[in-house]
Amino acid sequence: MTAARNRPLRWLAAFAAAVLAGIFGAARAVTAASAPGRIVILMVWDGLRPDLVDARDTPNLQALETAGVRFARHHSVFPTVTLVNAAALATGGRPASDGVFGDMMYLAPALDIARATTIPSVGYLLHDPLNLENTRYLLALHDARAFANGVVTLAAAGQTVANSGGYVAILGKQGPTGMFDPDFVSTDAAGDGLFVSDDVAAPPAVAAQLDAKPPITMIHPESIAARDAWFARIVTGRALPAAKAASAAGRPSLIVYWQHNPDLAQHLAGLGTRIALDAVAADDRNLGAIRKAISDLGIAGRTDLIVVSDHGFATIKAEIPLARLLKAGVIKGDPDADGMVVARNGGMDLVYLPARLRALERTALMRKIVDYAIMQPWCGPIFSRDRAARPPHNRNYRGFIEGTFSERAFGLGGSPRSPDLIVSFREFPDESNQGLTGPSNRAIVIGPNGEETTANHSEALVRPIEGVIYSDAPHYTTGMGMHGAFGPRELHNVGAAIGPDFRRGYVDELPTSNSDVAPTIEHIFGLKRAAGASGRTIAEALAGAHRPAVKARPVTVSAGAKDGDRSVTIAIHLTRYDGRDYPDGVSIERTARH
Repeated sequence: MTAARNRPLRWLAAFAAAVLAGIFGAARAVTAASAPGRIVILMVWDGLRPDLVDARDTPNLQALETAGVRFARHHSVFPTVTLVNAAALATGGRPASDGVFGDMMYLAPALDIARATTIPSVGYLLHDPLNLENTRYLLALHDARAFANGVVTLAAAGQTVANSGGYVAILGKQGPTGMFDPDFVSTDAAGDGLFVSDDVAAPPAVAAQLDAKPPITMIHPESIAARDAWFARIVTGRALPAAKAASAAGRPSLIVYWQHNPDLAQHLAGLGTRIALDAVAADDRNLGAIRKAISDLGIAGRTDLIVVSDHGFATIKAEIPLARLLKAGVIKGDPDADGMVVARNGGMDLVYLPARLRALERTALMRKIVDYAIMQPWCGPIFSRDRAARPPHNRNYRGFIEGTFSERAFGLGGSPRSPDLIVSFREFPDESNQGLTGPSNRAIVIGPNGEETTANHSEALVRPIEGVIYSDAPHYTTGMGMHGAFGPRELHNVGAAIGPDFRRGYVDELPTSNSDVAPTIEHIFGLKRAAGASGRTIAEALAGAHRPAVKARPVTVSAGAKDGDRSVTIAIHLTRYDGRDYPDGVSIERTARH
């Protein structure tokens, strides 16, 4: 977060009431947005794929897409994991600018680790990769000993709206909700703002609601849907009426509602299982309830509803324990590798080399890892940290390690938190999960000695779903669901919108991205775009828009490597529009001379 983002955590008792009163008074004095009274709801379905939207399971979402705008070429931000895309949705940024590179991140290289480890409740965890899908961790790291301005390094949409004097309600899954305003403060002295996640609530008056929420147990999938429905009732019963009142007073309102499903159901049961399909249908009922509440409250004429997913999904083909493979083989006995950290993120891993290494030693170790990984059938594109700053408009996508792509060219480099390597595992977008998903199927781990068999923890398959990947995530077996890789099933996600500021019955064929959402919301409110945001306003989808003068065009960039009689060429496919690159997928060719 920038230095201007200095609003305290309201629910932390350490801040005096007098200080809070001064901040609230200043917030009320801020001039209202140029489009006062507008309400925007951002509803996120975690992990929904576009091909799962149909008349049978998601009639409400399909009706919204038909009546409003369907973003036919919507994109997740790579890495295709939840917190990366939560930060992108919240700020309009990419990892290099917003500082979020994964759900599991190794933060020690960016910290004064001796000071940071003294932070209560989280400091002792910082010697290893930390799971940031935890609001309490995000709050604890908002500390001068770690990140004085917060984990997210750009101003988020929730903060921008709140600072304009607007009403903000952020509800749903812990972790991603915290990205929209990690130092949330109600913008009114009466405390009309709202933050309710699984683990934190604010202001204090609503904290009791945490005791009333239905429990989630992973062995009872219906409990996940019940939690999402509980959050939806807070949206319809409290947030929307409060937004209506704020709108009547000429104030803008932003409501963010982040559902757990279908992500959790697809992870635990597998895509195309009864549990996963039922989860999608339950999410759709929540959408129906919100649209009904908008109509019943008489606010449809001033309310925009944007529905997106954070990423797509695929089925695990086999587990790739990357750190174990490296330590048992290519880096075994190499003293330079002592202290190397691999943050496992499912469809991709973040690799951090020891800080003590000099440039030549670091380069040699990176080459050793890349030379091994790139030749494996489970490997997708690898991104390497650049040795030096590149020109801001550089179009040389290749990394300095042969066979890799430049982190900086893909919005992944140039940050103190950038890993040395990002290893994306391979996706096979057209391969079915038939024979993978289901407890009777064989589950595979590719270990140092070859294939190992383990128990398959997925559920019975009801409807075969295409798209499988290799994955590195503990406790997730063949047949279960995963994401994170640089494949089309994960890069292409859901986007739709309806309301007075959007066109009716329009299919947007131009590329759009999760990083374009916050700039579009800020445009609707008439607010200035946050500094550092890389996304665009989705102007072609707005009411009264003209045909875009600029056309999108496909771009392919490639990198390759050779090892004796073997060679590999990895081609990344992008769509370039309005000076931005939207990643569509990857193709890989491997050859061996006999």
